[in-house]
Amino acid sequence: MRIIYSTLLLTFMSGCLFAQRSQTVQTNDSTFNVIKQLKEVVITAEKRELSISEIPIALSVISGKNLLNENNPDLRNLSGIVPNFYMQEGGLKLSTPLYVRGIGTVSGTPPVGLYVDGVPIFDKNAFIFDLYDIKQIEVLRGPQTTLYGRNSIIGLINIRTNPPATKFSLQAKAGYSSYNSQNYMVMANLPIEKILYNKLSFAYNRTDGYFKNDFTGGKPNKSDSYDIRYQASVFTDASWKIAFGVNYNHSFDDGYAYHAIDSLKVHRYRVNYNADASYKRDLLSANVNVQKHFSRTTLNWITSYAWSKDKQELDADFTYHDVFQNGKESNQDLITQEINYQSTQGEKMDWTIGSFGFYKDLTNDYLATFGTERHLLLPLDLDQAAYYNNTSTWGIAGYGQITLKNLLPGLFVSAGIRYDYEKASLTYRDSLLFHGASKLEGYHDWDEDHSYASWLPKFSILQKWNEMLSTYVNVSKGYKAGGYNIISNEMTTQIVKLDYSKESLWNYEIGAKYFSPNGRFNMNGALFYIDWKDQQIFVMEMMGPIIKNAGDARSLGAEIDLSWECMPQLIYFLSSGYSNSEYYHHLTKEYEGNKIVMAPEFTMNTGFAYSKNVRSSLFKTFMANTSVTGFGTQYFDEANTMKQKPYFLWNLDLSVSGKHIDFHVWGKNILDKAFFCYMFNSPVGRNLPEYLQSGQSGAPSRFGASITIKL
Repeated sequence: MRIIYSTLLLTFMSGCLFAQRSQTVQTNDSTFNVIKQLKEVVITAEKRELSISEIPIALSVISGKNLLNENNPDLRNLSGIVPNFYMQEGGLKLSTPLYVRGIGTVSGTPPVGLYVDGVPIFDKNAFIFDLYDIKQIEVLRGPQTTLYGRNSIIGLINIRTNPPATKFSLQAKAGYSSYNSQNYMVMANLPIEKILYNKLSFAYNRTDGYFKNDFTGGKPNKSDSYDIRYQASVFTDASWKIAFGVNYNHSFDDGYAYHAIDSLKVHRYRVNYNADASYKRDLLSANVNVQKHFSRTTLNWITSYAWSKDKQELDADFTYHDVFQNGKESNQDLITQEINYQSTQGEKMDWTIGSFGFYKDLTNDYLATFGTERHLLLPLDLDQAAYYNNTSTWGIAGYGQITLKNLLPGLFVSAGIRYDYEKASLTYRDSLLFHGASKLEGYHDWDEDHSYASWLPKFSILQKWNEMLSTYVNVSKGYKAGGYNIISNEMTTQIVKLDYSKESLWNYEIGAKYFSPNGRFNMNGALFYIDWKDQQIFVMEMMGPIIKNAGDARSLGAEIDLSWECMPQLIYFLSSGYSNSEYYHHLTKEYEGNKIVMAPEFTMNTGFAYSKNVRSSLFKTFMANTSVTGFGTQYFDEANTMKQKPYFLWNLDLSVSGKHIDFHVWGKNILDKAFFCYMFNSPVGRNLPEYLQSGQSGAPSRFGASITIKL
């Protein structure tokens, strides 16, 4: 595999081209994945409408119509399709590990910003939702903190949904797939004259899952969810645009499907723990977006509110022994406000200035219950430990960016700066119930606050050599604020240390992009080097997981993406990324030189797409897409003792589509490749060595079909 991958990199470097910019779009009234000239794609992630050829950033764009495979895709489906992008497929919606270019986190604040129609989503518990009625997904790799702040230390996901239509329409979809998975969607555009355009949509998904708990007989990865969305646009005249929306999402999942690694190697989807586990989540959000166009400038005003409530029940030792269970309830309110003012498209200069503010209030109530075999975990004779944690955080930021155009023929120079400040206040207390005692006794009682601030610059030069080739250089700083852990693992003192510090990085990148004159061959790529300081890492300790600053790391790598219409209506595509990310400083000296956890050494997606017009009263287009998605070696612990070797998954997608009906058949991991999507050192492993290395098996082969009716 290393020889093959080295050959790909050599091909990339000898071509001396290319900044990753992949795009699948709808064209010629067909839903076939035709790859157009990328400069035609309109991007909004720079807070203005630009073509890809004007953006000196590694960027992938995926049309919502072409989210491959599965009836109800979410952001995890982008893994492999977007170079050097990886989201763990297992686990719960509570916290899904996310890595870009070898940089990321297992838990805590996301390393990648997520915006939906200009509205930020701050926390990982809201990252996993069904991607339906999507117009376009833009994935920017590298720091985007100058325009987006704290949560975009290594990238940005900018999702644009389809706006309400000006004409009445109705669409309904039903799908069924392996493991009794079902999904349904209904959407209606309901315009009122030519002033108010309304859209209502409802989506429902459920699955029985493919794991079985031998002890309880339950399904550890069964899930059930629904989503209700209302969107509206108001047009008063050509200079004003007002959009608003409300979204409610409810989901219920059974618990983590974790078990001893050695046992999972024999029975991939059998676990054995003695208590039911589940995760229930409710999300509500609302937003207003007002845009005013002047003769040479535009003013944007975006206000949003989000509320979330979740509840988790967990057999925290993941064994059939009666050791340790916990429950956590969280409530959060988030208010954000952004105002930006920018020039309209100019011949010599573009500029943007803006401000951003937020207030977030998060409360966690956590109860740990220790069973009759608690000695397998604790040196203390505890029955219960109760934790209360309230963190209130507010922040403000100001930013500006300017692009000077055609300083020399085809030369664009951009510079930006942001000042980001936030303050977090903690109220924390916990209580312990020792065995034989009559009531909980308070142990820690703590109040404190911390502030975090950073200047976030970026600078780039882009040179258009002609209409086919352009190159760029980009330097930018990434930053993620510090915060507080939910619980204290320290029982030897009543002094609490729950905080962890901010982390930052510098990203250095060169790239280029090439578009053939006829649009039949495009090849793009980037080389990058990242210096990551004060990394926030996830650690499993006695009473539960925490985050702490552990060390400094470097990541260097390359990304390549090409599309080639090798025969009429047949396209070959390749998207691939390589990253070598490792520690050069660590609090545990023997870990220096080790690889960053969870980040795959490479990602790739390659295959063929074919389309053909058909003559039928119902269908107009036939599409076939086959691809292989691959992931390189992953390490799951700082010591690099647990790893998953490279693996490859074969996928297939077939569809026929017409004016009023679409039919879709798909298969994922068709050859049923076995792999692990997560491993960890169990906290009870010291006393139960067979459970020391635990984890979760990756998904088996799945097949499904869906039908869509359009009126």
